[in-house]
Amino acid sequence: MHRCTIFTALLALFALSAAGARAQSVSVYQTTSDLVDALSPQPPLHFSAKAGPAATAPLITVDDAQSFQKIDGFGASLTDSAAWLFTSRLSPLKTDAAFKTLFSRKYGIALSFLRQPIGSSDLAVTFYSLDDLCQQTAQACTSPARADDFGLAHYTLQHDQQAILPLLKKALALNPSLRIMLTPWSPPGWMKDSGSMLGVNPATKKPSTLRPEAATAFALYLVKTIEGYQAVGVPVYALSVQNEPLYAPPTYSGMRMTASAQASFLADTLGPSLADMRLGTKVMVYDHNWDHPEYPETVLKYDKARAMAAGTAWHHYAGDPAVMSKIHDEFPQKDQWVTEASGGTWQKGNVFVQEAAELIAVTRNWSRSYVLWALATDQNHGPHVGGCDNCRGLLTIDLTNPDNPTVKPELDYYVLGQASKFLLPEAVRIASDEPSGTQLKDVAFRNPDGSIVLYTLNAGAASQELRIGFHQKTVATTLPAGAVATFVWKP
Repeated sequence: MHRCTIFTALLALFALSAAGARAQSVSVYQTTSDLVDALSPQPPLHFSAKAGPAATAPLITVDDAQSFQKIDGFGASLTDSAAWLFTSRLSPLKTDAAFKTLFSRKYGIALSFLRQPIGSSDLAVTFYSLDDLCQQTAQACTSPARADDFGLAHYTLQHDQQAILPLLKKALALNPSLRIMLTPWSPPGWMKDSGSMLGVNPATKKPSTLRPEAATAFALYLVKTIEGYQAVGVPVYALSVQNEPLYAPPTYSGMRMTASAQASFLADTLGPSLADMRLGTKVMVYDHNWDHPEYPETVLKYDKARAMAAGTAWHHYAGDPAVMSKIHDEFPQKDQWVTEASGGTWQKGNVFVQEAAELIAVTRNWSRSYVLWALATDQNHGPHVGGCDNCRGLLTIDLTNPDNPTVKPELDYYVLGQASKFLLPEAVRIASDEPSGTQLKDVAFRNPDGSIVLYTLNAGAASQELRIGFHQKTVATTLPAGAVATFVWKP
């Protein structure tokens, strides 16, 4: 090719590139707090190097040169109750449709994190463990005195094989990058000093604890559960040692476990067992509220336990998410996850705005996840064996007409969906500012394909003009009061 021809082609290429830069398009998806808009596509926007008529509007600057934590995802828990609703109360066609709305990126919100109870939680149809030496009832599961099974001869995954594991495989088929975490609410009752699955001794009302001689059996119980899940094609990304170890629930499964006890159990028993089996499962410590950061500090300051731990799991029911940044600064090699943040009828005010603001706050404070509680509940917030009788699922499965149940996405679904639908596996948080003097809150991410995702909330009572700045260009828009918009663009 002649040099002049090459030069002319290059000039044309540069001209096209410049035109593309000037016309850089931004896709916009919006949910309003009244759900009139619900993940609704908006007219595309275009970055420009020129100042427009909204040049004085508050500016959110996104800086992809600064990166922070990887994001594992957003999701909830496929509780025993949710699994029962999907398999026993919905037709297969309706369950398939519901799962597409939850886990498909094309047809739904591509949820990417599920936290699965090992044994019964409060949202369960009966009390159960995976090694019961008791009679299961709707009120309790108490083992006879001196009943032991230290070799786990009675261990079985039969309960989970009926509904939970098939549904997890269905979810994985729709989203193969789904992260699955396991959490015990209680060991089998015979492993505890109370003999009961309840968090307290039914006779004395004292908190139940792990029998010292059952520590090895409890570790084996957890390892066998991971192995059992993975053997049927359900990979286990992470395990927490104990759900809410500072709370001993009187009406549902639970167990008190002090920080020093957890550190010793992880360092001397559970950690070595997991390492010997080479299961590749991360271990999270604590798994309780933001108001007691001294608990994970105690565990992580113990050298042997810190070596076994991937980081800390947190709940949102008390305290402030800023403690996650404090723990990150103290233990920068250890990660943070928010693993339970339930919505329910106790919430007052603009709940959509509150939850969206919390999603932003937890990710800005180093959390790799934002996981709500129930994936689905019925119209009466159940079924449940105790504990939360007013928790709200991402979906409500209304059984008012049992011959024609309906499935309704709740506001929580859209709070998560405005993030989960647009973030790809291995996305990372990047820098973005929140304009002072405004009610604008935001968090930004970069996908592995280079695309930028900006999750923005107008927490105010009036619509708000705003600008987004990126690489010396800006785009202007208006965000309605109480709305979340997700902006997606390729640099």
